[in-house]
Parts: sequence; C-alpha cells; structure tokens
Amino acid sequence: SIVTSALGLAPGAPCVRLEIVSSADKRPISRSTSYFPADRFAGMAEAYEETRSITASFRNLGVADYVRRSTEISAIHAEGDDMRQLKLSPGAIILVAMAVNTDLDGTPIQFSRTRFAADRVKLTVEPDA
Repeated sequence: SIVTSALGLAPGAPCVRLEIVSSADKRPISRSTSYFPADRFAGMAEAYEETRSITASFRNLGVADYVRRSTEISAIHAEGDDMRQLKLSPGAIILVAMAVNTDLDGTPIQFSRTRFAADRVKLTVEPDA
C-alpha cells in the first residue's frame, strides 16, 4: 500500500491511524489522515488525545525532532466524507497534501494525507535555507 511503502514497512505491517479535522474561526479548514508505524508509536492516539499536537505527541514518545522528507500537493473535487466534514458545497475543490516526515536519522515516522478546503487556505512552499 502507499502507506506501508511511504513508511518503509513490510506490506500489511500494523500502523496507528489518526483522523483529525482542524478549524479556524469555527469553520473546518482541513481534514488529515496520518499513519505511524505501530511498533514504534503504539501510544500515538493516546498521546495525541492528551496533547492535541503531533509534535508534542512525538516528544512524549521519544522523538525530540523530525523533518519533512516530502510533500506532494494536488487539487481534486471534494467527495463523500471530505465534503461532509469540511462542510463544502458540491463541486468544491480541495487541495490534497501527501507528506512523509522522518526522524533525524532519516527513518520515516509519519505519512499523512491532508485535505484542505481550497477557498479557505493559502499554502506557501519555500525552499530550504
């Protein structure tokens, strides 16, 4: 699967999955699905429930810092759960960002697919310094 491949795991390896809807000004702006290797991050769901932060959850689980290895952004028409949870009208466009984060040793620790309500966000991508 795309998830196990992105995380460098064997096919069928267990993962922890988090579904998060983020809002601003009481309007949903994004819906993310993140996957973490279960053998290393079995407590991710509980850590996120407590901290409400992926970064703080990583710290609680022994990852002091991490880096973005890749981000791919595309645009599609919203459907199904994305349309409902982001409260979008039929025909609305969403931006889809698929990303892989690694620990500082380069080991993949998170694969995410985030859907943004395109008319509510502005994404800026800058080169590394």
